Amino acid sequence: MRLKYTLLLITIASVTLAQNEWKPGYILKTQQDTVWGSLLNKKYSKNAKSINFRTNEGEKETTFLPSEIYGYRFTNGKYYVSKYVDSTHGMLFLEYLINGELDAYFYRDEYGGNHYYIEKDSLKLRELKYKNEMIYEDGKTYRKKTIEYKGVLDFYTRDTEGLKKDISNLSGIDHKSLVSFAKKYHELSCGDESCIEYGKDVKRKLLFSVDFGNFSLSSTYRSKNNRDNYQYISASFYFQQIERNENLFFLIGFNQFLDDKKPIGIPFGIEYIDLQPGLGFNGSYTIDLASFFLLHYFGAGFHYKIGNLILKTKIRIAGTIELEIAGVQPSFGIMYSIR
Repeated sequence: MRLKYTLLLITIASVTLAQNEWKPGYILKTQQDTVWGSLLNKKYSKNAKSINFRTNEGEKETTFLPSEIYGYRFTNGKYYVSKYVDSTHGMLFLEYLINGELDAYFYRDEYGGNHYYIEKDSLKLRELKYKNEMIYEDGKTYRKKTIEYKGVLDFYTRDTEGLKKDISNLSGIDHKSLVSFAKKYHELSCGDESCIEYGKDVKRKLLFSVDFGNFSLSSTYRSKNNRDNYQYISASFYFQQIERNENLFFLIGFNQFLDDKKPIGIPFGIEYIDLQPGLGFNGSYTIDLASFFLLHYFGAGFHYKIGNLILKTKIRIAGTIELEIAGVQPSFGIMYSIR
């Protein structure tokens, strides 16, 4: 069990180590002064603190803080503007979700916490605070929800009828629910004038992978040690999770073992895949649905990306808590970006 938790910590640490990538875009020195070039895309929390910019490849990069420029944007992608958040955070680059009668923004802190903000011409920037957590008290477990955000939304939209039911029906705050609410408020306030939703043209990547590998499995049953060694081929689909990280994917697949006596496998989980061209890192955590969640896999490896094609290799460690089973699963594969 100790080995399994050690592997879990190693995998989580590996998955969260994002590789930076240069992408086309521009900085806004002022709201109207645009300078085109390339931006260094980092994880959310770092994008909020600073942005690295260069006008041409090979040129020395310049780092800008939120206090130095109006904002920046990746071409046809995320748009960040500098805002004073509070006395604790000071100035940050907030991701601009929607521009209308009610502006909405997003920020993820270094601990993975999501923060949503709204603003109007007549009202200052305000955070929509929401928490959904389990509290243990007096021997009992309770679910505690902080719904302060509903009061803030009600106050900021009090000049328009017809939104109280929408606010009451909200069960939390995320990108989709906040943008949908801001759109409706804008339509009720402005009629035909449309709002601007930033980043809406960004398409999720869909990857397809075929892998071939060897599975060495050892188990203990009734004091007898058993060892199996067999080969398999697998096919998997990967769905990009843009809201979390552009390099993070949900995956589901199908394993067919070449020995007919072996059962099939249905891996399901998450995988980090560095999408920048050239040599990159991948790390994953999956469970096998066909084993009724008994088998867990922790994987790490390297790949090489050429256009839409990715050549990869990985080693997975398999194991369970309930049964004394452990296995090593090296594999080689080809991945293709469908879109």
